[in-house]
Amino acid sequence: MADKLIIGPNPEDLVYIELGTAFAIGERLMATNAHVTDHFKTNTVAPMEHVFAVQSGTGEVITLLRALTHPDYTGNPGNSPDVGLFTTQEALPAWLPLASEFEVSDLATGDRLLLTGFPGEVNDVIPIIPGVTVPQATSLSGPITALRAHDDTQAVDATNIDVIQHQIPTTPGTSGSPLVRCGEVVGVHNSGITQKVLQAGPNGTITEANIPSAGSNFGVHVRYIEEMVTLFNNQSIQGFELPPEFTGQGGQPNQGGGVAQFAGNYAGNITQPATAAHSFTYTVNQDGTVTGTSTWPNTGNFTLTGQVDAAGNVAITDDAQARLGFNTGIYAGQIAQNGAVMGSYFEGDTNNFIANWTASR
Repeated sequence: MADKLIIGPNPEDLVYIELGTAFAIGERLMATNAHVTDHFKTNTVAPMEHVFAVQSGTGEVITLLRALTHPDYTGNPGNSPDVGLFTTQEALPAWLPLASEFEVSDLATGDRLLLTGFPGEVNDVIPIIPGVTVPQATSLSGPITALRAHDDTQAVDATNIDVIQHQIPTTPGTSGSPLVRCGEVVGVHNSGITQKVLQAGPNGTITEANIPSAGSNFGVHVRYIEEMVTLFNNQSIQGFELPPEFTGQGGQPNQGGGVAQFAGNYAGNITQPATAAHSFTYTVNQDGTVTGTSTWPNTGNFTLTGQVDAAGNVAITDDAQARLGFNTGIYAGQIAQNGAVMGSYFEGDTNNFIANWTASR
């Protein structure tokens, strides 16, 4: 999923959030959707130095080296094989088995499937920040509601199933999640039909939400993943290296970026809840190191230290534990190109979310 989050009144006040799901199928191989791998072909949003996967349950950061897309994918996820692969630098400790042709020959409507992935609306509340947070994948289940072929003029049987329609509630971010039956992958979730509704928020704000449509979510049959693995093992498909070159909005290479682009002085605050209300200032140095001070009305000042990476991800901690025996304060966020920052504040560890925060340069 690629989403723009508005953080200020101006058109340029945006941060870009990228979220998708992939799953290990080999020692250094992950499966996902073609529309996820293709997302990296043209990079016009911001410079990247690395592309990572963050492992559910451990927070281990896995470096992605190459992206590969099924050669028959047309860009239409509904009538072409929307599957892709990532290769990894680190060895993956465990992987999911792919169901064989024999094991999926009896797929039928009503069969119950399990999907495990990362819905975007969960990330809105508990953000995934590489190297800082330990994400927990969301597991959902539901039945198969239809089996389809890409060619809707054909009668569907066990030999030509291309699409698995299911009733698992999904939202953007779960693209690339495995569809599992009896412990084996029978497909990969790739799309769904949602209804957009407007919801009233605090202080008169209006937000847009996606409401899943029952029975209108789709996955790609596992045989297309098997095809990709065969092509990869035979070196018949090369893909492209990650990270992609930053081309900028004009489509031309842009040599800017790096941590130095975020250097400067920042001021931020937390207003709610009242028990966590405080202000803070920090400086991002040219090498990405962070130093600063937080000021709590009833407690005093604490020293902040941390790091910013080339993608603008911020990881800062205070010295409360060392000085007064309080829980360590953890600030995790991301800097937009205009210097605006949004983040989450935790105490003790990143499982203990306290509040959201904002800052600006």
